[in-house]
Amino acid sequence: MYPDALAVDDGRTVRTHAQLIRRGEGLANGLDRLGVPPGAAVGILSGNRTEYVEADVALALGRRVRVALNARLHLEDFRYMAADAGLAALFYSAEFAEHAAALAEEPGVVPIALDGDALSGGHSVESLVADAPAAPRIRDTDPEGVAWISYTSGTTGRPKGVVLSHRAIREVALNLLLELGPVVPEEQILLTQPISHGAGYFVLPYLMSGAGVHVMRHFDPEQVWHLSRNPAMRTLKAVPTMLEAILAAEPSAGRGAEWGFESIVYGASGIAPALLNLAVERFGPTLVQDYGQSEAPVTITCLQKRDHLDESARLSAGRPWRSVAVEVRDGDGVQVGPGELGEVYVRGNHLMSGYHGKPAETAEVLRDGWLRTKDLAITDERGFVYLRGRRDEMINTGGFNVAPREVEDVLAAFQDVEEVVVLGMPDERWGDAVTAVVRPSAGARLDVEELLAFARPRLGIRVPRRVAVWSRIPRNAYGKVDRNAIRAALDGTGRPAESSHG
Repeated sequence: MYPDALAVDDGRTVRTHAQLIRRGEGLANGLDRLGVPPGAAVGILSGNRTEYVEADVALALGRRVRVALNARLHLEDFRYMAADAGLAALFYSAEFAEHAAALAEEPGVVPIALDGDALSGGHSVESLVADAPAAPRIRDTDPEGVAWISYTSGTTGRPKGVVLSHRAIREVALNLLLELGPVVPEEQILLTQPISHGAGYFVLPYLMSGAGVHVMRHFDPEQVWHLSRNPAMRTLKAVPTMLEAILAAEPSAGRGAEWGFESIVYGASGIAPALLNLAVERFGPTLVQDYGQSEAPVTITCLQKRDHLDESARLSAGRPWRSVAVEVRDGDGVQVGPGELGEVYVRGNHLMSGYHGKPAETAEVLRDGWLRTKDLAITDERGFVYLRGRRDEMINTGGFNVAPREVEDVLAAFQDVEEVVVLGMPDERWGDAVTAVVRPSAGARLDVEELLAFARPRLGIRVPRRVAVWSRIPRNAYGKVDRNAIRAALDGTGRPAESSHG
């Protein structure tokens, strides 16, 4: 319908819809010639680039399984995922040629270069496309066939492979169009995050609408300002830490710092109230928050643009996607009322099929058509969902259960706090001592006594017994707060390597 419209652009290489489909079909047929059967797992090890989207299209058309490897991880992580998924082939970009060569030593793994020269005995995308016909072939179209295996961050052990069907990927795309649309032909979305993860779900809804995606090879906040001036660039997809950098880059953006994005979609991690307020003040009613997890991608709840103008709703993760059922339940699986803490349960057509090769773990979280997310939350009378941390992060202090997010939200409201992480540290008297690691606002001199005085009347027994002031909060390769690294930086009394207050 829109053969000449831009489909994907990475700042260097551009493909129209016709080119993308033609090359995708050719690459899918090229994999046939290599003997990579439909249903086989194929890895992709690369940063953002146009060729990544081409590989995604080829795998979907050829009914093969996309296994995206997080480029920020290490070779041993890749070895584990390659063995667990049973990779038959691996797309890789030039900067990962050494890793690709190591993985190709495993029997049956065919290396395919996305760019640059092919490895000895390997192939390249260009050679496969050149040698294979671009005519489409009729293939199996079972909607429950495996489309992706996405690996979790593995913060509590080896990462688990989340199996997502073609049905699930399609439903995520339709969900996004339901709440974020209409997406009109020839408009574009700017994807600043790795398309190997959350941003990758936004490719299909734009392509199926005759629109396009601009994938940033490397996040550059000044370049974001520049690209916002493109009239076709209507939506920005980012994470909270990127919003902070974008706001900081405004003075150097030039030309009066024009801002043209009509929508800013953010998610993947919590956002500090101070940063959110600043973003709303600067960008107005353009922000949209999405909450999801690997097992229920991207679309569990949505905080709409209008909700950001409500100071109470703004602190929530929004309300359930219109096509998704969400309940908060107690430990017995019974739905609780507004204001009562419980676990988030989700039901929808976008849920995972299960964990790859892990039936026991799958049975633990998928029950009677519902997904147990392990996320704690409360709801209010209007249906807004307020996240309170993970079930396995609950703090038991002096016999009382404390949800970390409850404490974090209060501390983050203090004027000199930019970011805060709360966790329980072993304590002889309390069992767990509520411990806060705080990053001050830029240029602020945080007074811990004033912070605690601010928090005590709001938190009571939940007030932190120890506060650490750090200049940086560590994050893992998936961009999430690395609680394991925080614990490792604290000794047995909960005192950090930097300044602390007991």
